[in-house]
Amino acid sequence: MTNRKSTKRALLGSVVAMVLCLAMLVGATFAWFTDTASTGVNKIQAGNLDVKLMYSTDMQTWKEATDQTKLFDDNALWEPGYTQVVYLKIVNAGNLALKYEAGFSKNYTSNRGKNVNGDWYRVDNYLKIGTAETATKFANREDVWSAIAATEKTLAKDVMLTDGWITLKAGEESEPFAVAIYMPTSVGNEANASRHRPSSVSGLGIEVRATQATVESDSFDNNYDANAATVLNRVEYTDGEHTVTGNIQANGTAGAIHGTGTAKITVDATTVYGTYVSNYAMAVCASSRSEIIIKGGEFANQAPAGSALSLIYAEDNAKITIEGGTFKCVNPAWTLNCNDNDAATITVKGGSFYQFDPSNVTVGEGEIFIADGYHVVQNGDWYTVVKN
Repeated sequence: MTNRKSTKRALLGSVVAMVLCLAMLVGATFAWFTDTASTGVNKIQAGNLDVKLMYSTDMQTWKEATDQTKLFDDNALWEPGYTQVVYLKIVNAGNLALKYEAGFSKNYTSNRGKNVNGDWYRVDNYLKIGTAETATKFANREDVWSAIAATEKTLAKDVMLTDGWITLKAGEESEPFAVAIYMPTSVGNEANASRHRPSSVSGLGIEVRATQATVESDSFDNNYDANAATVLNRVEYTDGEHTVTGNIQANGTAGAIHGTGTAKITVDATTVYGTYVSNYAMAVCASSRSEIIIKGGEFANQAPAGSALSLIYAEDNAKITIEGGTFKCVNPAWTLNCNDNDAATITVKGGSFYQFDPSNVTVGEGEIFIADGYHVVQNGDWYTVVKN
């Protein structure tokens, strides 16, 4: 009889534990699995997918690139005809399918110099970069130029090396491809450095960004990760007018989307997640005199539960206007916030907020406003701003 009671209590405890686990999962916000492999002076930022960038100089011996790997020579003396080439392949070393894109480093540095004619110039404006699939090492530089002719572009920060996203199943690797940088023989004295003010370029590297691919299936279909993040770096503007769309997941230190200077940004995204780094996890941040209009998207931050971290944040003289979207902060009280003692404001005329009533804020009082002609309607844990 005692054993039966113990068994019943154990079973009851197991059921209760399962119910509690399910209750914790319902309504939770999840980040997408991502991974990034970079070379040169960039860091490797590992996520939950495992993508590796392999490189070779002879198409025989392959090594894994790290943040210390110099694929290109920083001390090169660029002149017409000078060519550097490296052979690469992407490896899915994890157990989940992924899709990847490869781009040239946006962190390289280029200094302005004067040519022999006394005119200002930058050497990277006269360099070409291109890619080509190949099974063997190129015999000479002319073969390289011919192979990359269809893809070559002027060297620029974050220039794309792949044409869209490429899917690799678990354990698969891409076909080898060459990445080449060269100075065309058509370049003349416009890039011929003066003796005392040469232009140089350093920190040349490559970044591979990977995210979830719609391959594996659950109990319903294989589309549960259809909206996986495809923008893995902060979207940031300092001036001009811009529209931001897509699926964004990036470092939340200054916001996954950041406006500063005099930038005017319209956000009409699918997902925008600010990931936790150094006690910040902002999805959107407006600084200086920037203006950001949020028209739609799912906004959330990924951070320890209960952290006092802002989701949507304005500072200085910046203005944020919210017209739509859903907003879920790890600590609801900090869903919308402005820096104290600044002139920044957030005006709300739409959107749904999880456990946060924008008409009755406890953080940012006097900084968050419901626009005239609008009011808040509550439905359970969600507060939606609608027209009167």
